Amino acid sequence: MTGQVVICDAPCEENARIVPNTNYELLSKTTNTGTSYMSNTETLAKLRKAAENRDPEQCQFLLKTLFLNMDFFLAFAVVVERAHSFLDTFEHYYPESKFARQILMQMVNTGTAPSKLPPEALRDFEYPGAANYMKAIADMAHGLQNGPLPPRIGYLVSATVNAIMAELVEHYYGANMEQWEFVRSNPTDPKTREIAYAFWTNEDIALLDTDHWLQVADSIEKHMERQM
Repeated sequence: MTGQVVICDAPCEENARIVPNTNYELLSKTTNTGTSYMSNTETLAKLRKAAENRDPEQCQFLLKTLFLNMDFFLAFAVVVERAHSFLDTFEHYYPESKFARQILMQMVNTGTAPSKLPPEALRDFEYPGAANYMKAIADMAHGLQNGPLPPRIGYLVSATVNAIMAELVEHYYGANMEQWEFVRSNPTDPKTREIAYAFWTNEDIALLDTDHWLQVADSIEKHMERQM
């Protein structure tokens, strides 16, 4: 674990508005709606199982599969929930950085995002989890740019993973700042690998990681019911 963005490829505000998707048909749409829904139900069950097993590659693969079977902006709403979950923590440590909330609000309220993040978003965010959170925001913005659907969904998957990782990193290293400073300063040191392993196998982190992925699965299920 280093201080750089880790790429392993919350609740929405009640009055937040997700712009309806007018550009994409549901990719899994068939003449037999029941068959399509059963497929999604089975994939959700597999995602929950992968979360319990802490299988990150399988979680990401299944998440992409589910997102491709959803209306784009409903999938985006799932990512917004995860990003919103860490927003208050980010602003607590960087109270001058209001741009994250502003960009999130723009994405939620208009379905658009700036093609480039503001210069202040490119700084070195030293606090645990902050760099992952900036990566999540950047990936969400990329996902809203025009282009083929599969790469945009890939950005949403990466954003979800980095938003979850931001919470895990902050939870563990926020209470172990000496270790955090060491891994930031010594990314190739063998001790860094030992620290990273201790982080990933920590019981609290394991429970938190599983819980966040189960929350993602629950959110997907909720939003899929909206499009039926």
